[in-house]
Amino acid sequence: MKKILLFACVLTISNATIAQQAKHLQNDNLLKDNTSMSTTPNVIPATASTAAANPIWYDDCSDASNWVFTNTSTLGIDWYVETDPQLYPAASSSGVIPLAMATAANGFLFISSDFNNTVDFDGTPIIAEVTNATPVDLTNFPNVQLTFQSAFRWWHDTRIVRVSPDNGVTWIQVDEISNELTYTYPAQTSNNPHLSTYDISAEVGGQSEVLVQFYYHDNDYWGWFWPIDDVAISELPDNLVVSSDEAIGGWWINYQTIGGLGQDYTSYPLTQATANPYAFESVLRNGGVATQSATMHAHVSGAGNFSTTSNAITLAQGQQDTVAGTSMFTPTSTGLYNIDIWAEADSAGNGTVYTYTDTTRKMTMVTDYIYGKDNGTNDGGYWRLNRVAPNPGGFEVSSSYDIYADATLYSVDVNIADWSIPGSEVYVVLYEEDLSGGDPIPLSQSDNYTITQSDLGAWINIPFLTAQSLVSATKMYRIAIGANIHPTDSVGVNVSSPGDYYSSDGLFDKDALLTNSTNGPTWYTISDIPMLRMNFDPSTIVDVADIQETIFSIFPNPTNGVFTIELDVKTAEYDINVYNVLGQTVLSTVTSSMKTPIDLSSFDKGVYTVELKHRETIYTEKVIVE
Repeated sequence: MKKILLFACVLTISNATIAQQAKHLQNDNLLKDNTSMSTTPNVIPATASTAAANPIWYDDCSDASNWVFTNTSTLGIDWYVETDPQLYPAASSSGVIPLAMATAANGFLFISSDFNNTVDFDGTPIIAEVTNATPVDLTNFPNVQLTFQSAFRWWHDTRIVRVSPDNGVTWIQVDEISNELTYTYPAQTSNNPHLSTYDISAEVGGQSEVLVQFYYHDNDYWGWFWPIDDVAISELPDNLVVSSDEAIGGWWINYQTIGGLGQDYTSYPLTQATANPYAFESVLRNGGVATQSATMHAHVSGAGNFSTTSNAITLAQGQQDTVAGTSMFTPTSTGLYNIDIWAEADSAGNGTVYTYTDTTRKMTMVTDYIYGKDNGTNDGGYWRLNRVAPNPGGFEVSSSYDIYADATLYSVDVNIADWSIPGSEVYVVLYEEDLSGGDPIPLSQSDNYTITQSDLGAWINIPFLTAQSLVSATKMYRIAIGANIHPTDSVGVNVSSPGDYYSSDGLFDKDALLTNSTNGPTWYTISDIPMLRMNFDPSTIVDVADIQETIFSIFPNPTNGVFTIELDVKTAEYDINVYNVLGQTVLSTVTSSMKTPIDLSSFDKGVYTVELKHRETIYTEKVIVE
């Protein structure tokens, strides 16, 4: 089964996995549009002014006569000035409504390929440009930058920013915003608004007839839209350093040899955090004229405090580089941690330190049992787990996890879409990743869980029939939630952002619906994060004690601390582990006897979990010490 890159509403084949023509699903009822949102900046006051001078040229995009609209395609889809920030197809589920550009209500440049209802690959691509009507004179300004605000989604459509130094005789591309691996953002949806800043000194600085152009091409695929507002050319400041996320993120759980996802785990068990700490990185770019000696700063606050900096790097005008903190953060307690990352620079080593305002704040929760990648909030999207007639099919949506310390997985937490039909059945699966590049290997599947009315839009817990051992360092695992073909039932799992462009999350088309049965069951890589978490809490498996296979009993129970474990069948050796309510191991032994005495009389009164493990199968029971 092939792995294919699948974005919300549409799918394509990843160049990294297989060289094949991309495929798009049109008019699809499989899933609703989902969003991926970058973090909200937390502004730190600058110790010195870093703002650019007043704009040399500025347009709020409210007057169409200030722009020239050119459509070189056969379709009547073109740029125009729009005044409604709520305009369809900037639908609420895309995460960019209402459009939040500073002057959007006064008008903004807009193009939408959604107004084209033709079929993909029909030979009629949309190709359209919008250009400022009057050239800008930059004769006295050798160091300049172009800025504008936008908010967009993309599929296969391409967005290009161009400038001309000679009134349109020559065009120079300064950026391409597309679905290529070089795309700045990790997922399908940009910030709202997204501020784009380009140093165009080399292209048009000092020139007398400068034009700015925005070029849109849907590449004969179904695309999305592109609004643009508040376009300006201004002088570069002397001192400006921009700090932005690396492809992985501004902070991430440190890489390891096996798996090495390096993801921003938002819920991170303390056992895993101790074995594999937090690391910090950023891309620093010199957006000013003066050479900068720049450093990244990272600070952790909340349940614990920690600070680190990167080594200083020297950046000439327009240069950028990735830096990492010189030390990593190992939490010692559970709780919520805030992570702030910003840049400082000593311009040209002159001793004046500038602190820049583009601070990024992210949050992570160190937990006892929960291991997750979502931000805790449904950001407007979901993945449908099954399709009803006339095109029925069942799917599994999944997330991969590195395991840094040996753990026991008891259940999976899932956030159910609020439109799901009560009575629908779902299940969860544990897979082991095939590190050689093959399909995930199924290890265990839960019994079916029936969705109730109270489950809609809420978190549910689905336990495995037996506890599952997860081995660190040598293996990597995937958890999935799935549903089967059903004539009427319909159920989905919510998604959260930010998305992971180099995604470790996936959709399994187990009934070959998306491939029209030509390739059989197929794994797809998806661009956003299902609200799907590992749960290491041993108490969660008790909920299915009545359906769990019984291979041992405990007597007496309740007990004064001394009790006997009796096996139901004679078999090979079993490992016995006893855990307190905090999940801490209080006793470990090995037995092959039918009856094994256990003494917990020296421990506190309370509820304990008794775990028997044989090979890869784990059985649990509760015992009460009075």
